[in-house]
Amino acid sequence: MGECRVRVKFAGVLVSFAGSDSIDVEVKCGSTLRELLGQLAQQNPRLRRRLVEDNGLWPGVYAAVNDVDIRLLNGLETRLKDGDVVLFLSYIHGG
Repeated sequence: MGECRVRVKFAGVLVSFAGSDSIDVEVKCGSTLRELLGQLAQQNPRLRRRLVEDNGLWPGVYAAVNDVDIRLLNGLETRLKDGDVVLFLSYIHGG
């Protein structure tokens, strides 16, 4: 399997941790969302603290692939393909 380009979008407080509202990431075609999370966490420790917990999503983070909630897909085992758009949205904010 070759390399695939995935667009990763951030919303809510995650934008400030990511440094942008979207980035393009190269992954192996067929990689899982969990593997993408690991790659993002390794590249950006600040983002890791607000995105990843115990090898899963941090509580209060919603994720979708191509506008479909990952809970309706295969969760973090959802496989990615070239051109996919992944959204991470933090819906719990400090006040």
